[in-house]
Amino acid sequence: MSQAAFDDRVAAYAQSPTHREGPTLDLTREFAHARPGDLVLDVSTGTGFTAHALAATPTRVVAADIAPNMLRHTRATAPNELRVVQSDTHTLAFANRTFDVVTCRHAFHHYQNGHTALGEMARVVRPGGRVVITDTISPDDPDVAAAMHEIESLRDPSHVCNRYAGQILELMTEAGLKIARSTRTRTEQDFDGWCGRTGISDVLRRQLWRAFTEDAKVRAAFDARETGSGRWFHWPVLVAAGVRRA
Repeated sequence: MSQAAFDDRVAAYAQSPTHREGPTLDLTREFAHARPGDLVLDVSTGTGFTAHALAATPTRVVAADIAPNMLRHTRATAPNELRVVQSDTHTLAFANRTFDVVTCRHAFHHYQNGHTALGEMARVVRPGGRVVITDTISPDDPDVAAAMHEIESLRDPSHVCNRYAGQILELMTEAGLKIARSTRTRTEQDFDGWCGRTGISDVLRRQLWRAFTEDAKVRAAFDARETGSGRWFHWPVLVAAGVRRA
């Protein structure tokens, strides 16, 4: 997906509850274990919610993203001073062993080459430093995983794939990281708000809801349901921290 397309989504991402708050933000900050004085890099920062949360502690934070409008929003809304850098995660514009911590939250499924992206994160972190990956993952059932991929691809052209948890952990290990912690959680999604972030048509919105609900196995896996407050579902998420070997 083009840089311009992400730039067009600033307002939608800035209002996204999934990105702004919730258990994945808390767990990412916990797994990062940033200490006073640490230099932290948040890649694919988007509108900067993870970078802002990390900057709330006495650390130095750099927020990187491919989209300049995202970075302008991140800098303008930061609670504390932070540095922003336009950079593609596949080719990070930083020297080897620069950072104490690197975080990547709700972005890994956009990467064309997860191996390259993780290699870059591992390259720029110091030995003993941490890389934290937080992202939606494919369910273990291949039929349900295929349904998830179809739903995501229809809704968002920038979606590449939701990897299995084991695939992400394997990629981290191959990048020279020793897995220190990992856990699974989930993100609760307001279906209509989730659709609105990519501006899809009403016709496609109806098609997606059918994809969530017509198959009983898919409906149960993602807890797709209608309530008095709207239509809801959840996505499974992995949070994993790897320590760079010397």
